[in-house]
Amino acid sequence: MGSSRPEVPSPAVSKARDPFLVVVVAIAIALAVADSSVVVLALPELYSTFDVSIVGVSWTITAYNIAIVVGALAVLPLESRVRGHVFATIGLGLFAAASLVCGLTDSFGVLIAGRSVQGIGAALALAGAVPVLSGILGNDRQAIQIWGVAATIGAALGPALGGVLTQLFSWRAIFLFQAPVSALAILAVAEKRVRAVEIAPRTGEGLRGTVRANLGFFLLYGALVGALFLGVLLLVVVWGFEPIAGALVVSTLPVGAIAVRRLGPNIPSWLAAATGGVALAGGLTALAFLPSSQASWVALAMGACGLGLGLLGGGLGPAAVPLDAPGVRAATVSIAARHAGFVVALAIIAPVLSSALDQAALDATKATTAEILDAPIGVRTKVAIALDLRDLVADAPRGEVPDPSVPFDERGAADDANMREARDGVVNSIRDTVTRAFRSSFLIAAAFGAAAALVALLLPALRPGTRSIDAIAAAVAIMVGVGILLVAQFRAGAVDYGSREYVEPCDAPADPYPQGEGLDGTLQRIALSTLNGAACELGTSREELVLSLEPKSGFGPEVTWTQDTLEDAIEAGLVRAIDDADERDSVPGWVATALKFAAERAPIDWLLGRVDIPFLED
Repeated sequence: MGSSRPEVPSPAVSKARDPFLVVVVAIAIALAVADSSVVVLALPELYSTFDVSIVGVSWTITAYNIAIVVGALAVLPLESRVRGHVFATIGLGLFAAASLVCGLTDSFGVLIAGRSVQGIGAALALAGAVPVLSGILGNDRQAIQIWGVAATIGAALGPALGGVLTQLFSWRAIFLFQAPVSALAILAVAEKRVRAVEIAPRTGEGLRGTVRANLGFFLLYGALVGALFLGVLLLVVVWGFEPIAGALVVSTLPVGAIAVRRLGPNIPSWLAAATGGVALAGGLTALAFLPSSQASWVALAMGACGLGLGLLGGGLGPAAVPLDAPGVRAATVSIAARHAGFVVALAIIAPVLSSALDQAALDATKATTAEILDAPIGVRTKVAIALDLRDLVADAPRGEVPDPSVPFDERGAADDANMREARDGVVNSIRDTVTRAFRSSFLIAAAFGAAAALVALLLPALRPGTRSIDAIAAAVAIMVGVGILLVAQFRAGAVDYGSREYVEPCDAPADPYPQGEGLDGTLQRIALSTLNGAACELGTSREELVLSLEPKSGFGPEVTWTQDTLEDAIEAGLVRAIDDADERDSVPGWVATALKFAAERAPIDWLLGRVDIPFLED
């Protein structure tokens, strides 16, 4: 293994030790790492600007991280021959130029290409930053610590920065902001004093012992897909938060990560890993089992994720980039491992989320139909709105909660309290159903977090087992707090949140529509009784029965609408409506018997043969 640098700075080092230079380089590191999470809050604007889906636009993140991995691997054969400030200067230049391209382009293809160049530049800049910082500070230990802390804080603060820039300006501001910051970092890295004190590249850096730590970072960054990607999408796209509001909620993650940094060194390594794993995996599980769409639940879960990130990152960092191998190679391998984890996790989670959102669109349509059928509005209006909402949900980008105000406003929601109540119920049904669709993806991310903690537990202790009673108590309190959060969510109904109990048509009560009296109330009862009878006869739900009246709707697969099927449905529906009216004493018993006799023998087939019904199959 290569030897560590002397800790006593030379006169040249003292001249170069400028806090401004250190801060600028640290900001450049944070910006390169934060980029993926910064862009997340711009995704809604990006897919509306370029007319692509959420999964499609996620390539703005995937392409960047793939490019970082490729760029990092490309550095390895050159690290013993090229000085760190050269890597950093070229990388920052590429990053700055590509940022301008991304911020000014009107082509999604050019945006993805620019993101790829950004990733290559970020990899070079991150790889060269450690020897540059070592030269400025004359101290390997401090350089590695600043490199690791800047990377962790950058990943955690990314969403907040992206939210502020997106809402105050636009998604373009994110990239246009990165360009001058990168240019300023170039001036710092290329400064003569920095070049003068940087040591020549070292060879023979041993990386034995770093494999486990980098595997831990691979898994840790995979878990961050849940906190930084899924969490932000849920807040901004599904719940409709403004970017700044979403950033404010997510800000508990960096607060937790920063707050816990001092805890790790004061407790045994195994306890730090265990606490970090419970916090990260527990926080992601809490995001999977949200009991409502209240931001407070998300903020608490994100805070737990931040605590886990700070503890696990603080433990894995010194093992991944050890002091006896502080040059380019160790940092480069660690960079590749971290961002490869992000890419792999996103590759796993994206199709799972896409499939879940496709199913959620169908579930939300069924849920909104149930909401409308139970609403105290007119029968004809119900069916029309149900079909309009079906089209609205089907046409919305997957994961986005559509605005149902148009079909309601067109039918007098401004002056009708019942219509407004029905509209609000529909919005809640769609939002809750789509939120539940994120559950499996969050749980995959939680599995990555638990695996990262397991790897951290298997690492050899890099420091003496500290026995600070206060710090140990704080670690235990964190684990207990996460447990209390999960228990509170389950007690608040997290398991059933986003699901819906539907009326069983065969077992529905005789009075399924108790609201309202008079002619409309009577018509509502007759209509819903008829629906229940027809659905029971055909072995489907009343919601799917209504939706299946539109050909190729994707609903009611049990129902093939032929003239015989329709005849059976009408007859069963009429009989059910008469039975329900009889049970309610709405008609005398002898009248009900006469009506049933007539309904069972009515020439329905003859009547249907003389009417053109578009949804019937031949």
